[in-house]
Amino acid sequence: MNRPLPPGEVSAPPRPSLAVLVAVSALQPFALNVLAPATPALARTFSTDYATIQLTLGLYLLAVAVTQVVIGPISDRFGRRPCVIGGVVLFTIGSLAGAFAIDTVTLLAARVVQAAGGGTAFALARAIVRDTSGRDEAASRIGYLTMVMVVAPMVAPFVGGVIDAQLGWRAIFGAKAVFGLAVLVYALAVLGETAPKTHLTSVGDMLRAFPLLLGDRGFLGYTLSLSFTSASFFAFIAGAPFVVVESMGHSADVYGAFFALTALGYMVGNFISGRYALRMGTDLMVTIGTVLSLAAILAEIALIAALPWTPTTLFLPLVVNAVGNGLTMPGATAGALSARPEAAGTASGVAGALQLGLGALVSFITGAVVVAAPTALIAVMAICIVASFAGHRFGRAGRSR
Repeated sequence: MNRPLPPGEVSAPPRPSLAVLVAVSALQPFALNVLAPATPALARTFSTDYATIQLTLGLYLLAVAVTQVVIGPISDRFGRRPCVIGGVVLFTIGSLAGAFAIDTVTLLAARVVQAAGGGTAFALARAIVRDTSGRDEAASRIGYLTMVMVVAPMVAPFVGGVIDAQLGWRAIFGAKAVFGLAVLVYALAVLGETAPKTHLTSVGDMLRAFPLLLGDRGFLGYTLSLSFTSASFFAFIAGAPFVVVESMGHSADVYGAFFALTALGYMVGNFISGRYALRMGTDLMVTIGTVLSLAAILAEIALIAALPWTPTTLFLPLVVNAVGNGLTMPGATAGALSARPEAAGTASGVAGALQLGLGALVSFITGAVVVAAPTALIAVMAICIVASFAGHRFGRAGRSR
């Protein structure tokens, strides 16, 4: 029998399992990458150039970034559950529309709808964790959750390639629709409402949450640490293939094999964060992560100066950096969402948009400069890692105040 609550006491929101949060989080990164092997087939089907088809990636990322800014305050006002359910429904509709696309305009519109739904679900999964966990425990749970961001992109291209080879690119969209429908049924069955009652009761209140967050030193510092850590990884993704294949003269499979080590390092960092963040504390985990990344990039610079630059000398220090990234990002995310717990949805959206936007900008810069000077890859990564370290110090000092 449930004990009656004393006057003035509110019950804690029900804690959803990590399984359902992983499921809704996986939609966005899986859909982003599973279509990549089919882009040549898409160009042939619609008799268009490859650059136009690449908009299926660019518009997808833009839609995810914009959606995260918008959906955060909406979820603070109307609740997490209806927004997540709506996001999964949008994702499924976009997937079905893509399967029946008759031209590039329809295809791109379907990708935008799909991205809006997947971005909604991904952003709010982190807000739900913060709703139902304390700051350090949130870092622990987010550590496990962000492993999806490595596993899904690693698995998705293989799955997409197999489906495209056997059934064609339309079946890829069909598979995403089935995935979305399965997640929808699961979320309807087990996901309860977790958003706390807040002061965000009007459009004006929701709009005022943005300057409050951006003026909060703790939120800004942790968000910068999160975003620059992510940007260092985006820089690596943008520049490392050119360095290994074009500059060093190795085949693409060599890059793929070494990249798997980097992904494994990131997963190790996520696992350690999930296992020990609650015991050691969020700030200590972020400090260890950023210091480890700094040490790794300094070792990379030393190796470039002392030894021939090979895939081994490039990747081994960067595997250590990836472990540091895996330690930093869950803690920095939890720190950003904890700055204003009553507006965790808005905080998640703003942090996610800044993270994705900065990552896209840095990847564009890296892709441009690495052609002229391959070692510029390490310079860009070093700048991002130093900025992440400084952002954490700034945010930690703001929180203590």
